[in-house]
Amino acid sequence: MTRWLLAILALVPLPAIAQTGAPRVELPVREVDLPNGDRRFATTLQIDGRAVEVGIDTGSTGLRVLPRALGPAGAAAHGSRVTYSYGAGTGFAGSAVDVAVAAGAVAGTIRVMRIEAVGCTATHPDCPVAHADLAAYGVQGDGIAGQGFAAILGIRLQHDEIANPFEQLGVRRWIVELPTSGTQPGRVILNPDDAEVAAYARVDVDAAGTTPVCLQGPERICARGFFDSGAAGLRVIRAAPFRPWPNGTPTTITVGSGGAAQQMAVTIGRRDQASALLYAPGGGDTRLSLGFAPYFHWSVLYDAAAHQIGLKAR
Repeated sequence: MTRWLLAILALVPLPAIAQTGAPRVELPVREVDLPNGDRRFATTLQIDGRAVEVGIDTGSTGLRVLPRALGPAGAAAHGSRVTYSYGAGTGFAGSAVDVAVAAGAVAGTIRVMRIEAVGCTATHPDCPVAHADLAAYGVQGDGIAGQGFAAILGIRLQHDEIANPFEQLGVRRWIVELPTSGTQPGRVILNPDDAEVAAYARVDVDAAGTTPVCLQGPERICARGFFDSGAAGLRVIRAAPFRPWPNGTPTTITVGSGGAAQQMAVTIGRRDQASALLYAPGGGDTRLSLGFAPYFHWSVLYDAAAHQIGLKAR
């Protein structure tokens, strides 16, 4: 689930991070298939003293938690008002609160968003959660009752008022390897050592978490782009209409520019490559979302200190 439109947030100071050193931690990742066929990816965190399955979203930033996943401390905590929205039109309203969070041996008190209301943005009044009941709502569940997760783990390299939870916990680099099938587990590695990251080709990202991306098919489309584990498909986001290329079209994806550029080949419309090609109306400059297709080809390193991503063939 990608955030393309960020509402104005309350300006609140970040909590002090409880440092625990830099232990290497592997978080198992599993694929979750919704009844409509959409694929999500999940891991488990300890949030406010409870084990919570969270949806992994590399297209947004911030840990955002439904009230039912919080313990008494998080449920009663007071905080500034916060709103947040995603590209599909889902909007959250709630409070910025400080709670204890642990990802294995990496633990501390961080700022999260307690989700207190769910609805649609003005530009997407018919979004999937238009009639969602908060009590039955699950994040990344496409508005289907009983589906989705009690929290979303947004780990894009982007500065937001509800900051990247890994960075708040003192993690400065991590690796994302999504499952490439429903039966193969994936993993997120926190604090990989220098030897583990040595083979990754590095690409700079900007403050919005984007990098130069090109799609080469019947035409060449280049723009700032990003990866998004919460959304299947390749999306061309722009105001001018775009007619997606037919399924079966050979396409080359280029990430980065110059000597640092990396390439992968896909065929448009293949589910095993997450390579459906879509048009998403949007204002401003053209943007490209690669969805989770890159994770089926590459192991992806996030280096928050260097503000880079790294790519290594799987």
